[in-house]
Amino acid sequence: MAASSETRFEQYVIDRGLAAEDELREARRLLNEAELAGRPLSVPEAFVRAGCLTRNQARRVLEGLKQETVTPALSIPGIELASRVGRGSQAVVYRGRQLSVDRPVAVKVLLSRTARDPEAKKRFLQEARAAAQLSHNNIVQAIDAGESEGYVYFVMELVDPPRTVADALLDAGGPLDEPEALRIVLQIAEALAHAHSRGFIHRDVKPKNIMLTPDGVAKLADMGLARQAGDAALDDAGKAFGTPYYIAPEQVHGDPNVDFRADLYCLGATFYEMLTGRPPFTAPTAQQVMQKHVTTPLTPPDHVNAALSAGVSEVVEVMMSKRPKDRYKSTEDLLLDLRAVAAGDPPRIARERVGLQAALMEGLASGEGVRPDDDRPAARPGPFVVNVLTLILLVALAVSVILHVLQAVL
Repeated sequence: MAASSETRFEQYVIDRGLAAEDELREARRLLNEAELAGRPLSVPEAFVRAGCLTRNQARRVLEGLKQETVTPALSIPGIELASRVGRGSQAVVYRGRQLSVDRPVAVKVLLSRTARDPEAKKRFLQEARAAAQLSHNNIVQAIDAGESEGYVYFVMELVDPPRTVADALLDAGGPLDEPEALRIVLQIAEALAHAHSRGFIHRDVKPKNIMLTPDGVAKLADMGLARQAGDAALDDAGKAFGTPYYIAPEQVHGDPNVDFRADLYCLGATFYEMLTGRPPFTAPTAQQVMQKHVTTPLTPPDHVNAALSAGVSEVVEVMMSKRPKDRYKSTEDLLLDLRAVAAGDPPRIARERVGLQAALMEGLASGEGVRPDDDRPAARPGPFVVNVLTLILLVALAVSVILHVLQAVL
């Protein structure tokens, strides 16, 4: 399809009332499901499968769009659009050119149906505002944002050719080499440290949101779910924002007060897939995957890929601890351990935490208690308490014997 044909296709169907609201919702669900599974699905095919259109109707719509002599309705001041380079569940990304400085750019355009949702539109523009406040070599640079002729758009730095960690994993057909995965994750941790230091939380770190430039630079993209720490709107309460394969447990619970540690978990889940070739948890449905993040113990990555070093596995385990308080205390602490492992040294912080957690599990297995709000094992009974209990038992036994003898004599 041409540069904005998918956007125009959807708009055409909506404007002419060819699909009911429930059919549109089903088409969107199919597109999201296909994206999650990594299966390409076009908008026309999704509309056909959802029962919005017959195949003949979809074909006629496409033919009509091809025959149009007018330039697509989307016109962005100062930007010349070219080919489409990607598509998400809510937006389409095009390659374009910023005419004033003659440089290539990426243009993200919110799909028309989504643009009619005030909340989606707000989040889309929020992405632009968030990115504009961040300036780091490992974060995709924001250039401009706005609305033109009913279309909401976001102009940003173009990574050309467009390639993500998800593409790298697909090309590899399995895990990436440990040094390569470490190199990428180190750069993204640097990007997150920059964002966190300025009060921003990404909330959707995943392979598709990590761009890879031809010269080996990793860049964090898609700040669509980013918000400032402490800016927890009441509307966020109870909503599970994030992507099922990489979402933090507290995000599954819909906690509106998630902090930087959710990003560490998401990056840990992404790191896990880079090191093992598979997500940390899988299940038939997105809901089941999210539930596993909350309840299912993590299989250490070096148990899946025996070629991994113990150090890198320990780092991932701490990053993906179920409880936020068991993860790294800061993004800088994570960077210290990542740099140590990259240099061939043990990750000091992770090794201490993994050792503590192992000791706690051994204590529980042997019957030792754990205080509800303390990670330290509960204290053992002192010798005085043990002696008193023994004396009481002996006295009780003696009384029982005397009563038995008296009963026999009487």
